Amino acid sequence: MPSQRPVVYISADPENTGDAIYTLNRVILQLGAWPVQTYFSKKSGDYDWTLVRKAIDECDVYILLVGDGYGTQSESGESYIHREAVYAKSKQKTIVALLKNTELKHLSQQGIERLRSLHRLMMSGVFKYWNGQEELLLVARQVLREHLKPQIKVAVTDEATIPQVKEAIVDTLMDMQSYPIRFSAKVFAHGNCHEIAKQISLTWESTYVNLASVMTAPVTEERMRSILEDFVAEYYRDDFMVAVPDAHALADVRCNDIEFQRLKAFLKGAGVIENVASEQSGLRNYWQLTQAGESKLHKMLLPR
Repeated sequence: MPSQRPVVYISADPENTGDAIYTLNRVILQLGAWPVQTYFSKKSGDYDWTLVRKAIDECDVYILLVGDGYGTQSESGESYIHREAVYAKSKQKTIVALLKNTELKHLSQQGIERLRSLHRLMMSGVFKYWNGQEELLLVARQVLREHLKPQIKVAVTDEATIPQVKEAIVDTLMDMQSYPIRFSAKVFAHGNCHEIAKQISLTWESTYVNLASVMTAPVTEERMRSILEDFVAEYYRDDFMVAVPDAHALADVRCNDIEFQRLKAFLKGAGVIENVASEQSGLRNYWQLTQAGESKLHKMLLPR
């Protein structure tokens, strides 16, 4: 029998969340789970509460995605997503609430109070606020990685050898003593500034540990680069200083852009990092450790 992916039920009003539903679905699928939702709105016809309860009963993780409003309301005045959230809590489901920091001026006073009551309900558990699409992607990925990990581990029991094979591939690709990469820096001597370029053979294990330790959460490429540059400035200072007689100071260490991209591509190919988001402008990309990358980091940090 093939293994089953964990099921994530999403309570969301499509009229108030719009494209955010796609963003959340994408994150859930990337993390190896199946998203389920009804897409119910006031134009959908009858609300099938029996079917919704059954779906929530059978899900592994329940997500409440709240957008710009309280949601389509039932005859009692309670929104359907509010009703679903209360039911999920009564069933003691693993619950994550993703609440939008929305402008309230377009809402009536009653709408504001109802929306606030829904927010307060979810604040007793795991919740995150979000503003735009990019922030939702980052926040959802970060919080769901933690909540889906136990479910994913259970789901792969029928294919127990697959993680072992993947781990062996990662170990093979990363089994090296050093990694050569080109840097430039300013070296000062006798009041003069010298621009020095050097190919540094980075000690691989310490390089990976320094880089990976901050990548358990999403980081930009600029942050990744600065970690490498700070690491080289601290531990490979003499490689630059010996190039200039009587050198007394080092500054502005810079990683060669092409070689940085090559290193990033190597880490991605090894399966230890992945691109988790990019701005619509394309100017900034966010990267994070994969589960294999976290496993490799933990192994390196174990005492020997």
